[in-house]
Amino acid sequence: MVKKTAARSPWRARLMALGALAALVGLVLLIRAFSATGKAYVEVNALPNQHIEVFGNDIVYYDGAMIHRIGSNGVRRWSFQAGQLADFHVSSKRIVAWSANQFFILDPASGNAVYNDRMDAAVQFARAGQNYVAVFVGEKKDTGTVYVLDATGKRIDAVTIDGTMPLDIGFFTGGGELMWLLMLDTFGSVPTTTLQTFDLDALLSTGSATLGEELVYRVYYHNGALRVADTRQITTYDYRIKEDTNTPQVLIYGWYLKDVRVINRELYQLLVPMPRNDGGLDFSDVRLIYGGVNRVLHLPTASVGVLMGSKAVYAFAGGYVYTCHYGDNSFMPAILPMAVSKVLGITQDDHAVVADNNKVYLVKLPQ
Repeated sequence: MVKKTAARSPWRARLMALGALAALVGLVLLIRAFSATGKAYVEVNALPNQHIEVFGNDIVYYDGAMIHRIGSNGVRRWSFQAGQLADFHVSSKRIVAWSANQFFILDPASGNAVYNDRMDAAVQFARAGQNYVAVFVGEKKDTGTVYVLDATGKRIDAVTIDGTMPLDIGFFTGGGELMWLLMLDTFGSVPTTTLQTFDLDALLSTGSATLGEELVYRVYYHNGALRVADTRQITTYDYRIKEDTNTPQVLIYGWYLKDVRVINRELYQLLVPMPRNDGGLDFSDVRLIYGGVNRVLHLPTASVGVLMGSKAVYAFAGGYVYTCHYGDNSFMPAILPMAVSKVLGITQDDHAVVADNNKVYLVKLPQ
C-alpha cells in the first residue's frame, strides 16, 4: 500500500521563499554598506608592526626610513625622509617626528618640516597639541628636560626632570592651552605616579598630585575635566589636579580602557577585559560608558579588536565585523573582504585600519 504524503501548504512555501529572499537581500545590503561605490577596501603599503596612527580621515605611518601620509582612498599625500630609528606623534592638527637628537615639526598638508633642529640630547619622545608641542630630551629615562615649543619651534617653557620617569604628556584647554605631565616615581618604597599641569600662556605650574600605587595608563580631557584611568578606576580632576567629588569614581577593575571618543559633545568610553598574562587579547564582551549609561555588550563570538566609530561600536573576528549602533544592545554581522588578525585604528570617516597577517588595509565600515 502506497502511503500518501501530506500536501505542502502553498502559503508555507511562499513564506519560506520570502524568508530566504529577505536573508539574501540583507546579506547584499550588509556587503554594500561598506561603500556606496562598491569599493570596500584598499591595501596600504605598510606592515602591521610598523608605527601607524590615524590623522583625521588619513593615516600616518613610518616604514623604517620615511614617514608617509595616506588618504582613506589609499592615495599617498606625501612622504618625509625621517631617517633610521625615527618615530612620530600626531594630534588632531599637528605632526612631530624625531630621530636621535634631531627633532621635526611637520606641516600636515605638505609634509615639509617647518622646524628642524638638533636638541641638546637624545629625544626620548614628543607629543603634539593644538598650538604647542612638547619634547622630552635626555640621555636617561628619568633625567632630562621637557621643552615646550610653539608651532614654529620657538621655545616657550622648559620643565626639568630629575629622578622621575615621564610616562606621557598631553594638552587640553582651560581658557588657554594647558599641558599635563604624567610621571612615575620609582625611588620610594613603592612605585607611584604623579600628575602635573601647566598653564602654557602664563608659564606657570597649576597643579600637582600623587595618584597612588595603581598603574595609571590613560589621561584624557573632556568638558573642563581631566579623567585618569588606572587599573582600578576612572577618577575625575580639575585642571589643578583636585579631585571632583561631584563626579563619582567609576570602578573598572578587570577592564581596560581601550578608547575614548566625543560624539555629539558626549564622552564615550570603551572598555575591554584586561589582557591575559601572555598579552593576548580576545574577548566576547565589551563595556560602553557614556552619559548615565554603563553597559556591557555581548559579542556573538570572541573578537580580536574593537573600535568606536561615529555611529557605532565595531568588533572584528576573522572575516566578520560586528556592528552595534549607539543605543542598541546587540551586534549585527557583516562579511569582510579579509580575515582580520589585528585592529590598528579607525579614521574620522569610519574607515578601519586592520591587518590580515602581514597586509594592512583601510576598510569602509557599515553605517
